Amino acid sequence: MGMTGSAYQMLCRSCLRRGYDGGDAPRATCPYCGSDDVRSSRELFSLAIAHMDCDAFYASVEKRDDPSIRDRPVIVGGRERGVVAAACYIARRFGIRSAMPTWQALKRCPDAVVIGPRMSHYTAISREIRSRMLALTPLVQPLSIDEAFLDLSGTEALHGCPPAEALVRLQRGIREEIGITVSIGLSGTKSLAKMASDRDKPDGFFAVDMDSAPAWLAPQPVSVLFGLGKAAVARLNAAGIETCGDLVSAPDGQLSGLLGRGASTIRNLAAGIDPRPVSPDREAKSISSETTFVRDLSTAAELEAELEMLCQKVSTRLKAQQLAGGRVTLKLKRPDHRILTRSQSLPERTDKAHVLFTVGRELLGREIGGHKSYRLLGIGADQLGPPGESDLLALADEGTSRRDNLEAAIDDLHARLGEDALQSGRQFTRKHRPERDATRQRPSIESLSGPDDGDQQG
Repeated sequence: MGMTGSAYQMLCRSCLRRGYDGGDAPRATCPYCGSDDVRSSRELFSLAIAHMDCDAFYASVEKRDDPSIRDRPVIVGGRERGVVAAACYIARRFGIRSAMPTWQALKRCPDAVVIGPRMSHYTAISREIRSRMLALTPLVQPLSIDEAFLDLSGTEALHGCPPAEALVRLQRGIREEIGITVSIGLSGTKSLAKMASDRDKPDGFFAVDMDSAPAWLAPQPVSVLFGLGKAAVARLNAAGIETCGDLVSAPDGQLSGLLGRGASTIRNLAAGIDPRPVSPDREAKSISSETTFVRDLSTAAELEAELEMLCQKVSTRLKAQQLAGGRVTLKLKRPDHRILTRSQSLPERTDKAHVLFTVGRELLGREIGGHKSYRLLGIGADQLGPPGESDLLALADEGTSRRDNLEAAIDDLHARLGEDALQSGRQFTRKHRPERDATRQRPSIESLSGPDDGDQQG
């Protein structure tokens, strides 16, 4: 098959053969092996911006580790007053989704298997997948534990194949060697790649050509636009702007009134224009961990035991990413679901669990007493950056040094034997295990008000 400017570029995901077809429509099957698992577009081999998303990540890992539940609906989260952290695709057929209360999910699917999250395990697998991305290109921008942007511009000579083929090989390697599936969207911009990755799940690969992007976007609902929140979508829909085509043709004054300063940027996204680069140095805005209790807790002893456990989880994630926080935020939820947050800035960024706990306990102590009780507790670190150098006073503080050394030893033990291998006396007294215990990373997903100003796992 000869290559022409109007030819469809074809890649078979079964035999990994490439070809060109000058017909009026893309091939339905591979001319080499007969597989119907082919991907075709006119720009397939020149597109270089990808978004990769692990399919139902937490649930997929649990199914990989326990083949007996592979064909069953699986929910990762907590029972009773917990929420769904992830749902497999079988569970999703029942209308189960992330952030849904578990009791509601089980009402829709009573036979679902509910598994508590294992964040350290998911983090380790995420790190392995991330290393495979980095073997393709240094331009990897993580968005969360299970998704990232990649820029493969200029890598064809290195890999001996166009980005599309390199990505399909990466996808196959993850499926066969790690045991989970990922979906990939490929285009010429980040926003288009993100939208494309949602079109062919699970184990999908979808490409959007730049020349045809405006026409492809025009009938799509505005809700597909990467970074446009639910409130903004509701305002647009209420004004009769339901599709990307409607948004592109809307008067400037109307859009400004509905979307504020980000109006022009959002219009560009709806037209397929997004100049934001893949930025490997963009880090998480915050890392946090929270739990919802089986019953409301009120005493200092109970709440501090949970707080210490959460601080360890946040610390583990910070250290894994070589990050440290400059501010600590405590989150509490009352029985009536009112949320209370308290924050304290630090003189120096930290990734130490014992520092997070000391600050968090002080914040917590101000909210304990009387008849106060809480159904949820969370702790987070933000204002993230590289760990700061310890000042001379800290270095001279023998007590601080001992605590740091002890924490390093505990970290090593947890890494080798698991998170429950060693617990403090305070943690050992925990009688009421939380129903939800989820560590979250809020990545710097770009804001819509600037070129690249730069929120969760689902």
